[in-house]
Amino acid sequence: MRLVVVLLSMLVLFPAQAVSSEPAPALQVKVAEPYVEVHTGPGRGYPVFHVVERHAPLTLLFQRAGWIKVETPRGRIGWVPRKALLKTLDGAGETPELQHLGYEDFTGGHWQASVLAGELDGVTSLAVGMGYRFTENFTAEAMFTQASGNFSNNKLLELNLQHQLFPRWRVSPYVMLGTGRASIEPRATLVRPENRDETLAFAGGGLKVYLARGFVLRGEYRSYVLFTEENDNRNLEEWKLGFSLLF
Repeated sequence: MRLVVVLLSMLVLFPAQAVSSEPAPALQVKVAEPYVEVHTGPGRGYPVFHVVERHAPLTLLFQRAGWIKVETPRGRIGWVPRKALLKTLDGAGETPELQHLGYEDFTGGHWQASVLAGELDGVTSLAVGMGYRFTENFTAEAMFTQASGNFSNNKLLELNLQHQLFPRWRVSPYVMLGTGRASIEPRATLVRPENRDETLAFAGGGLKVYLARGFVLRGEYRSYVLFTEENDNRNLEEWKLGFSLLF
């Protein structure tokens, strides 16, 4: 329960993040170097497919890891090294402040489909989930988890709310709160005990690592409380690692 209190406090401390912010406006510049080479992707390994000459206009869209996504007057979109544009000029003939240029959005669409594997109370677990992102901070997700061990088969059907603290970071932490139902089928050789359906609540946190637009590596920890009919609540812990597809 202490973890639940901490996560609720974090949700209160970051209320401003709940509003989806607009992306930073694109910058209009003119090339100051003799020419600038435009690559098909953000790296030296990507081929050069276009060259922009001095005094030609460029629209700067996003930046990522030392590279800037640009659009030429003919509508061609590619990537150039950030250092190649340090001498570009804006409309007033001044060097633009590139640090104010927005970062490329990795988040894709509003839906996310996830597959994760991990360990639930010492037993291997496999989970599939589907979520919907209401804002860049808040996502609601339904997830089904199955964990089979020597003593029982556990099935969990959950609904959780995730708060992504810094959604524009490539490595982005999040916290979650949720509830659901657990179906427990004990295994026995002599006496067959009854199956149990119990209400659960959980809190947790994790990290999302954006590998590419719409493709995410995801790892998380959850702390469960199962509310039993005997008023003897049971605590479980789970670690998960997997991937999410955003669309």
